[in-house]
Amino acid sequence: MKQLRMLALSLALVGAAVSVKAQTLDEVVSKHISALGGADKLKSLKSQVMEGKMHLQGMELPFKSIIIQNKGMRVEFEVMGTKNIQVATTTGGLTFLPVPQQTEPVDANPDDIKDISQEVDLAGELFDYKTKGSTAELIGKETIEGQELYKIKLTRKDASVSSYYLDAKTYYIAKRVSPKTIQGQEVEITENLTDYKKTSDGFVYASQVEQQPMGIKMSFEKVQYNGPVDEKVFEKPAKK
Repeated sequence: MKQLRMLALSLALVGAAVSVKAQTLDEVVSKHISALGGADKLKSLKSQVMEGKMHLQGMELPFKSIIIQNKGMRVEFEVMGTKNIQVATTTGGLTFLPVPQQTEPVDANPDDIKDISQEVDLAGELFDYKTKGSTAELIGKETIEGQELYKIKLTRKDASVSSYYLDAKTYYIAKRVSPKTIQGQEVEITENLTDYKKTSDGFVYASQVEQQPMGIKMSFEKVQYNGPVDEKVFEKPAKK
């Protein structure tokens, strides 16, 4: 009888621990959403246009990023007097890169744009993640270079995984780590997001983003949300 009582107590404690963990995850995600302006603010997102500088291999390149919510993105950057374009949508994509002697736009490799839905969700993957078919797990708290971070493992419905690290003070995303397949090789991509700012209409964004191991650093100087964006920016330019 005593053993049964101990077993019952043990099961109760396990159940309580699971409950607390779930509540803690919900609390962390809820505070993250609040830090970004709240659910209604995130639901209102329709488009994003960002302009700035991209630092790569010792070069400083002007660039512009255009995203339409859950539809697609277009990135433009200038190199040695040439305008280079990369487009990715939920249905396809293209590249036009004169700098490596590409003379006309070509369709993007499907493997290179298969994860695009993650990038064109302006509200972020943690927002309403259950509705999107993802699951999340609060792994715990870590201290990296003196910064306390909550680590959340996000598993999407296609079984792909990313780890999100949220600043324990601001609840902004400080880092995202994702395994990717690039040119047939498995690579762990780490994105560090810093220097968060807020637009005049209350939208929050990281003004500095670093991607490793590519060694790409981006600084955003001009950001606009929900301005008019024509979906024709995703179309392949006509041949001259």
